[in-house]
Amino acid sequence: MSEELRNPYNRQVYPDSMVNPPQEQKVCVMTEPLCNQFIKERNYYLAQPYNFMLGLNEWTEVAQNNIELLMAVRFGMEYDVNNFPDSYVHDIGFHTQMYIKFHEYVRKHSLKEIPKIVGEFQQTAFKVRFLSTFAVNDLRELRNLGPFAQGKGAVKAVNDLNKTVSRLNVVNATAALADITKNGGPLHINRDMFKRVFKQDYHPKMVQILREDGTYRGDPENVQYAEFDKKFNR
Repeated sequence: MSEELRNPYNRQVYPDSMVNPPQEQKVCVMTEPLCNQFIKERNYYLAQPYNFMLGLNEWTEVAQNNIELLMAVRFGMEYDVNNFPDSYVHDIGFHTQMYIKFHEYVRKHSLKEIPKIVGEFQQTAFKVRFLSTFAVNDLRELRNLGPFAQGKGAVKAVNDLNKTVSRLNVVNATAALADITKNGGPLHINRDMFKRVFKQDYHPKMVQILREDGTYRGDPENVQYAEFDKKFNR
């Protein structure tokens, strides 16, 4: 990155990084058509899915690889921030852990066969959760997106993200997954994205802990090459 980064030992999240915190959402525990608040309110629970602190522009970038986008959505749903102490979202060590865990999550799931991955994402339960209650604040209008909801640029971005689910098939998923597999991890939600969002590098103490327990195995290739190119071109 060209801009100056903060001291990596800072534990407090940079204030500007709190613009897009995880939002509390109603998440349906049923499948269609029972996923309807007018039928049974108890079919819902309040969750605060982890969203990597990304805004709409970053999510649009992630959507360049539909498999990574959908894995990020599912990862966020599996890590309900409501289950953590309130202070965690302000702790850079927590976010370091989440980004590294996502790297391993992607690496693990990318080993599955393509038809199985596509089948999982095409399940009704997953679609309902994504299309109605996804954690990213800017995407809450997916259900009732009007022409003047967030400006033309935002409307197009949100619609593009919406289409990622509907267009998912074995052919385009194969290409997307091949790129992730070749890269050895996330193409977008990785250490470089972390630096952009939090204005500092991974927290060194957390990296040490995750390295020792085998969770952190190094960065994906596009991040490693970026660091190499930076040093080589100095």
